[in-house]
Amino acid sequence: MIGVLGINHTSAPIEVRERFSISDDEIAVFADFLCKHSHISSIVVLSTCNRTEIYFSQSQFELKHAHILVYNSLMAFKTIDFDAEQYVYSYNQDDAVEHLFTVTSGIDSMLIGEDQIIGQVKEAYEIAEKYSLPDAVLKRLFQKSLEAGKRVRTETAITTGCTSISFLAVEMCDSVCTDLSKLSVLLIGTGDTGKLTLQALYKKGVRDLYISNRTYEHALPLVEKYDAEFVPINQIDSYIEQVDIVITATSSSSYIITSDMLLEKSLQSLPIFVDLSVPRNIDLAIDSISKVEIIVVDDLQKIIDRNKEKREDCVEQAYEIIQETCAAFMDWFSFRALQPTIRAIDYHLEKIYSRELATYSLGSSSEIVQSVDDFSANLRKKYKKELIKNVRQITNNGRNELYLQVINDLFRQPKTSQ
Repeated sequence: MIGVLGINHTSAPIEVRERFSISDDEIAVFADFLCKHSHISSIVVLSTCNRTEIYFSQSQFELKHAHILVYNSLMAFKTIDFDAEQYVYSYNQDDAVEHLFTVTSGIDSMLIGEDQIIGQVKEAYEIAEKYSLPDAVLKRLFQKSLEAGKRVRTETAITTGCTSISFLAVEMCDSVCTDLSKLSVLLIGTGDTGKLTLQALYKKGVRDLYISNRTYEHALPLVEKYDAEFVPINQIDSYIEQVDIVITATSSSSYIITSDMLLEKSLQSLPIFVDLSVPRNIDLAIDSISKVEIIVVDDLQKIIDRNKEKREDCVEQAYEIIQETCAAFMDWFSFRALQPTIRAIDYHLEKIYSRELATYSLGSSSEIVQSVDDFSANLRKKYKKELIKNVRQITNNGRNELYLQVINDLFRQPKTSQ
């Protein structure tokens, strides 16, 4: 069974989503925790600013029970002390597959067609592979989802225009500022989101840039590329009064901008704060300080709504591609269920063939035996092909579990003694 349990921007506000966020460093630890408490070991964790989703493959438990095990394990691992069921969704089999393909294609994103998500799905899969977490089913599932995502982006115009949350955030800053190109910006964080933010700022004409990161070596390429000034992470509070906009985009699990940093600052020169991180990097307590404006991920919805109608035709085309690739994957997945049946058919045909050939060989010349052997092998091959064709048709390619069980009983292989 393939399943997914998750929480995203449509099911929960940011203050709930951030509680479920799983960092890259936590993935292997969570996988061990989940296996220990549920015996589910094949997983891929996708955790971004807008979603945390646990994809899993297992055959031990019925659908509902498996989701309960994953949900309880996630709640315990993140030490969440409130009932979160209203915020969580779950899908199984075809629905789970379609959901992942929709996510990877950018249709399920806050900004339809965003480009960053396909890279995030790829990275989530690669991290899972690093720790040997996904089984053959999840491996193929994620590989096919990436194929679907690429097809949607190349065969439709869904990525036309603004295609990242970072670009949206810069657009919002531009809408509330008189002339963005004349302002100074401090960016904290040099990951993918930070890089996209710098691209958007530079495109808007911003040249007075300050870049901060915990590791200077990671920031250096961007500092040189954009002719920016590097700010050590422990010195950002001294730059707050010097810049017009502060943007945070890190994976830190704690606040980088706190209210204590601002209490001693001149209220006349406080910048606009933009928090693109989940968990949030900016303490909302600073909102109590007058003349402070904070923009978080969920505030971008107004701009998103204006762009949504422009992409509706592309979404329809994208769904056609998704349905096609989902059907192909499910055919492969269902056919896997027929493998024990096919092996059993092979076993019985081979058993009958070997027994009858041994009997016929007694008293026959080697030439005749060879001729009979060749004829029997060809007959066995054609009969097997016809049997498998009929089995696939009767069981709907392995989807009809009742019929499949009957056929398995007919061709059941005897248990070998240990």
